[in-house]
Amino acid sequence: MAKHKTAKEDKSGWSLFNRLLSAYIDFTRFPDLPANPKIGKNYEYFPKDALCANGSPYHGCIRLGSENKLIIGFSGGGVSVDEFTAARPQRVGGTGMMFYSDDVRFGDIIPRVGTFGRSKKNPFRDWSLVFVPYATGDFHCGTGDLPYQDLDGKNAVLHHHGYTNYRMLLEKIRELVPHPDQILVTGFSAGAFATSLLTDDVASAFPDCRDITACVDSAMLHYHWQQVARDVWKAPEEIAARLTGTEIVTDSLLALHKKRPSVKIMYCCSVRDSALTQVEMYLEDGRWEPEKADGVSFQRKLGEMVSNLQKAIPNLSVFIFDTPDKNSQKADLTVHCLCGSNAAFTTEADGVLCVDWMWQGVNGKPLQVGLGKLKS
Repeated sequence: MAKHKTAKEDKSGWSLFNRLLSAYIDFTRFPDLPANPKIGKNYEYFPKDALCANGSPYHGCIRLGSENKLIIGFSGGGVSVDEFTAARPQRVGGTGMMFYSDDVRFGDIIPRVGTFGRSKKNPFRDWSLVFVPYATGDFHCGTGDLPYQDLDGKNAVLHHHGYTNYRMLLEKIRELVPHPDQILVTGFSAGAFATSLLTDDVASAFPDCRDITACVDSAMLHYHWQQVARDVWKAPEEIAARLTGTEIVTDSLLALHKKRPSVKIMYCCSVRDSALTQVEMYLEDGRWEPEKADGVSFQRKLGEMVSNLQKAIPNLSVFIFDTPDKNSQKADLTVHCLCGSNAAFTTEADGVLCVDWMWQGVNGKPLQVGLGKLKS
């Protein structure tokens, strides 16, 4: 296991940058949600008593569209599975092991870009949006608190309130968009895991919607997830009970398809995803610096997972891409996430743009592109 620095050491050299960044984010934050929100305008919504992992107030983003269609978007930002990872949240300018976002510092950035934004390139731009930032380390499905000691030896608590926060945002969007004709549940990284875990929950909340799509962007990790969901995150039992194997996306998507075969399921990932490779490697044997062999291993596992999903879900939409990660050239890894960024408008697989793949899948025309990249 890699040597880690103390929390005090992690803070050195970045305090000024962090203050400037905080000031910029405060300057560009969205206005609070009013009683009568305007069409096409992004707002912040602070549910009462909603908390980030570090105890700060939690908020989401809501935007009403001109079409009676709804996107429920889940953000990413790492994961915490025990007290060791709980003590190591992500810090701007920090070094060493950092596992998860513990506040909503960047919560208002993503709704401005990609398939969540208002660009004319985005065919979903006129849909309503509830964007669920990630700040709880629990794939948006926790309801409990985890005591731990921070790197200074002080007692602390990680508020695994991801499910609690998400449900409060869901209730608010149900007030504003009670009967959508179409729903897209999507998310990237940790939000991709949430998409696989919570689309069934969304479908239960909108029982009269007969057109629902789950689009999973960059998710695959092997671990004893049922134990983590139950004992660490305190996830609802109906969610934890599905996690009977070691690969969380496979378990949850197969359960979703079995229960709700009409839900359209889409899966997107790069062949040697840099972030997922690193976390997979850590969960497997505690290492933190990936090597080329780790990417090769990830590519093999990804191919097996996609093949298994295709066999069980005949109309599965798949988009596999291989954009190199410039920060992981030595290990020959590829970039992490696509659909929720502007790269969705420029990245192709087999001549198909990611955004077009999404649009076709949501509208009942599943495409399987880039599968040949899994064999290279």
